[in-house]
Order: sequence, then structure tokens, then C-alpha cells
Amino acid sequence: MAKSSKNKSEQMYHEAIAKLDQDLIETYYKRGEIYLKLKDYSAAIEDFDTVIQLDPDNIETYLIRGYTYGKTKNFDQEISDYTEAIRLAPELAKAYRSRGYAYGIIREYPQAIADFTQAIELDPNYVQGYYNRACIYQLLEDYQAAITDFNQVISLEPEHVKAYEHRGNIYQVLADYTQVIANFTEVIRHNTDHTQAYQARGEANFKLKYYRQAIIDYSQAILLDPQDWQSIYHQGHSYYQLQDYTNALANYSEVIRLQPSMVEVYLDQGNVCGKLKDFSGAIASYTKAIELNPQNPDAYYHRGNAHNFLQEYYQAIEDYTECLILNPDYGNAYYNRGVNYSCIGQYYQAIDNYNTAISMMPPSPAIYNNRGIAYQKLEEYQKAIADYTQAIFFDPNYTDAYYNRGLVYFIQEKSSKSLKNLNLAAKLWHKQGKTKRAQQTLDKIQQLYDNPTQATLENASSNSDIVCS
Repeated sequence: MAKSSKNKSEQMYHEAIAKLDQDLIETYYKRGEIYLKLKDYSAAIEDFDTVIQLDPDNIETYLIRGYTYGKTKNFDQEISDYTEAIRLAPELAKAYRSRGYAYGIIREYPQAIADFTQAIELDPNYVQGYYNRACIYQLLEDYQAAITDFNQVISLEPEHVKAYEHRGNIYQVLADYTQVIANFTEVIRHNTDHTQAYQARGEANFKLKYYRQAIIDYSQAILLDPQDWQSIYHQGHSYYQLQDYTNALANYSEVIRLQPSMVEVYLDQGNVCGKLKDFSGAIASYTKAIELNPQNPDAYYHRGNAHNFLQEYYQAIEDYTECLILNPDYGNAYYNRGVNYSCIGQYYQAIDNYNTAISMMPPSPAIYNNRGIAYQKLEEYQKAIADYTQAIFFDPNYTDAYYNRGLVYFIQEKSSKSLKNLNLAAKLWHKQGKTKRAQQTLDKIQQLYDNPTQATLENASSNSDIVCS
């Protein structure tokens, strides 16, 4: 009887100790959780250490301590804890998922993918496993694999906003702008204050030339963040494409207020000023761009064009020359410098520039036509005719070349060829809706041929426009 009573007492003692240990485990674990929430990671780890000392097989504690180590960027120890959890519970999907995430942080991508895949095999409906693996595929630029996994995430959890966002970003890289719009529309449906979603959808609408819709999206992004200069800037581009230059200029001016050192916006502002025929304003904008970056050939090139439109030919030539010093392969700068040399009567220099432009640019009827004019001015008529003929070869509807060739044939007293070319020019201009030019050509024919005794070489000189490209 005494022995039985003693055994019962010992059992009660051990049960009490076990209960005390269990209470201690729960106390340390819960306190560790509180420390973790308070971001006191060292105290949390200390409590989790105590739990593991009391219960070396406590899987959840290895998982939470591993997570806490991750917060301290001690990734080796984090991975070690997840590995121990896997040893204790090899069928536990979230342990593989957690270790895979840690491998991803340290850019051990193959190991990360292997762990996420194992987690998915253990739990085929594991949304976070698919999502994390998709993110790794996205980082590795394996976009089709990433899309497949994000599709699975959305199939399992249709309200998973981040999956739509990531998938939209991938489609943006793949230039599938219709899908970009579809995905970011879903993001916006779930979160109407998602600025980046409006930005991305606006960009996709712009790429698809849905400029008005792009303006609406950028407007919403700007409403959410009035300092969002990128949306203001791209909205300006949309206005520009719609030829709403006044609003485009307002947007670019606001971007300059927010980003006064941004070279590109001064170039855009200058281009808009040019469209509004404010060439002095354009020159001021390009000059500011040059002040910010004196090594930018585009700024000199466009300022040269503005000087040309103001008939400031010498300043234009200086700018084109500076552009070519910075970029000797800038074909349009050679062409436009040739145009301006022609405008000041320096035809040999003009021809030299046209020659260089022809050698480095795609075939252009305008260059041959303008070089023909320079040869005509130098009375090198055969070369002029050859250039006008070449311009017509590249564009059979290039009316200026027919007109100019007709004038040269008149000078050479080849009346039949002259009349044929001039009449053809008049018909083409009429067909192209340029009735004033057509009538001027008919008047020129009458002037040249109805009063041949009064016709002079000056009457026969080309009056075609020479315009900067």
C-alpha cells in the first residue's frame, strides 16, 4: 500500500514538472512573440532559445526563430533553423517555403526555386509557394514561367492584388500593353489609390496611342500625388501627341518647377515652343539644356533649327557645328548645316555637307533636291538635273524636284522637257491639295513661255522651299 502511494506521488510530481515546463515553454514563446512584434529581436531570440532548450523538437519555435534571424539579416542562422524544422517535419510545406524565401534574399535562386517547388508538391494549393516562386522567376527574367505561377496564384486567390501587379509589370517588359492595361485595371479595382497602377496603365495606353485615356490615368496619379513629376511629364507627352501644345507646355513647365535640373524636359519644352512658333522661347529652353549639359548634341541641333526658322543662319551653323563636334555621326546636323549654308549663298560648303549627309543617312529625296538647288545656283546644271532625278527616283511624288528640274531644262532651252516637268509639278500639287502652289507653277509657265523674250535666268531660278529636317 505504501509503495503504491509513493508511485502515485512520483507520477503527480512528474506531471506537475511537465506542466510547469509546458507553462514555461508557452510563457517564453508568447513573450518571444511580443518581443518580435516590438522589433526587439535579440530579446525574442533569447526567449525562443529557451523554448528550444526546454523542447528541442518544437518545430514552430524553429520556424519563428528562423524568421526572427531573418529580421536581423542573419540569413545563415535563419536557413539553419528552417532546415532543422524540415528535419523534424519533412512534410511541412511552409518550412520549405520559408527556407526558399531566405535563399531568395541571399540570391541563391536555384535553391530557392527547389524549396518553393517542394512546398508546392507537398501542398498543390499553396498560394504563397507559387507567388514566391513566380517572383524568383521574374528576377531571373524567366517571364513565361513567372506568368504561369502568377496565373496559378490568381486562380487560387482571385483577389491577390500583388500577383496582378507583378504580372502587369512582366507584360510591360514584354511590351504586351493590352495585358498591362488588363492587369493594372484589376489592381485599381481592388485599390483605387494605387498611384503606380495608374502610372503603368497610363504608359500602356500611351504605347497603344490611346492618348486621351493615358491623360486620364496620369491625371488620377497626379491627383493622388501632386509631386509625381513623372506622371506630369508623361501626360505632357500625351498632350503633345494630340497636338495640344498649350497643355503640353504647361505640363513641361510644371516638371521644370519640380525638377529644375532635368535636361530632357527643357528639350521637350523647346520642341513645344517650336510647334507654337515661339522660336525665341525654344532657343531659351535649348540654351538652358546646354547650360545643364554642354555635352548634349541634341540641344545644339534643335537650337540650330530654331535659329534657322528665325533666319539667324550664322548662329544656326555655329550650333550644328558644335553638335557635330560632340557627335560626328549626326547626319541631320550635316544636312541642316548644308541648308543654312545655302541660305547664306555658300553653296560649295552646302554641297560638302549634303555629300556627308547622303553618305550616312537613309536615302532622302529632300537632300538630293536641296543639293540640286545648290548645283543649280552654281550653274552646274547637269549635276542639278542628276540630283533632281535621283530625288524623283526615291519619291515619284516629290513635286519640288519636278518643278526644279523643269526650271533647269528651261535654262538649257529644252522646252519640251521643261514644260513636261513643270506641268507635272502643277498636276501633282493640285492632286496633293496644294492648289496655291499649283497655280503659282501655272503662272510660272505662262511667265516663262508666253513672254520668252522677257524670260531671264533669274526668272528660272528655283523657288522651292529649303526646310530643316
